[in-house]
Amino acid sequence: MLKLIFKRLLAGLIAVAALAASVHADALRTIRIGVPDQSAGSQPFIAGPVGMAFMRHQLEAAFKPQGVEIKWQFFKGAGPAVNEALANRQLDFVYLGDLAAIIGRASGLSTRLLLGSRGSESYLAATRASGIKTLADLKGKRVAVYRGTADQLAFDRALQSVGLNERAVRVINLDWNAGKAALAAGRIDAVWGGVSLLALRGDKIAVVAKSGDSGRQNTTQAGFLGTSEFINTWPQATRQIIAVLVRNAAEISDPARRDAWATEMARQSQLPRELLLEGLAPQDLNFDNSPRVDAFLIDSFSHSVEQAKASGLIRDGFDVRQWADGTFVEQALKAQPYEHLWPQYDSAGKAATSPAPAASH
Repeated sequence: MLKLIFKRLLAGLIAVAALAASVHADALRTIRIGVPDQSAGSQPFIAGPVGMAFMRHQLEAAFKPQGVEIKWQFFKGAGPAVNEALANRQLDFVYLGDLAAIIGRASGLSTRLLLGSRGSESYLAATRASGIKTLADLKGKRVAVYRGTADQLAFDRALQSVGLNERAVRVINLDWNAGKAALAAGRIDAVWGGVSLLALRGDKIAVVAKSGDSGRQNTTQAGFLGTSEFINTWPQATRQIIAVLVRNAAEISDPARRDAWATEMARQSQLPRELLLEGLAPQDLNFDNSPRVDAFLIDSFSHSVEQAKASGLIRDGFDVRQWADGTFVEQALKAQPYEHLWPQYDSAGKAATSPAPAASH
């Protein structure tokens, strides 16, 4: 009898040890984050709350006591390269513009939209010799656009606002740096892209339009995405990451910290501080940096899904409401507390509810 009891006890201990070993083997050791590289220099750079976390090593500090390493990967190939890494199971979280995020999800990548970023302006820079002074003047002109990125959707929306489409212009697929170089050399007539184009203004080049001229709906939205596998396995780690990003969004939303943040970004990105300040318009800070997955963000992504499908960029659409998950942001807002710092924005980008006085941060 004692032998039987001993055998059963030993078997139980072995099972517990095996389970403990299995749990230990599966312990979280690394969090891998991928982002497009927006730097103009040799140091990697991304703007916004994610960029602040990278530059200040905030996630490293938060997870070091748990023995978890943070691995950042910056991709010169922008969204397509990030999606490829996701497909190869090399990343856990990514920051992407709307089109790249949509293409990944439509291609079967199991991600969830966890935190919003919005209101990013795109600009049209043109050589003065081209005679381009408005969007309507693009008909028949050579225009560089980085296809497969959020710039492409914003460009198509801008063309539609003046009754044109891509077939009416000669679109040349160039990445951001190649497009600027081609414009400076006069090999193309215009470039559509981000805030770094403002640095090209001078005697030979002018910035003649921006996406938000016709409403916030025509600006570019982005999001911080996590893989479903990581979120389901490590929900607490996901909460920790989102909490850091929400705190960062609150700091960037504060006009009093605008100058300091522009200086910090300029040092990392090698972009002119004055140029970065232009992209941090005080009246837009609260809207641009709201992390909420609200009606504006969901409707904008939904329209972009329809646009991408109509343009043949994706084969099948999907329901953004089933993809989006704002619960982690809302939990962070209540815990910090920033619940009343940002209103809920409606489809047009107007505050659906008025924020209470901002919490101190």
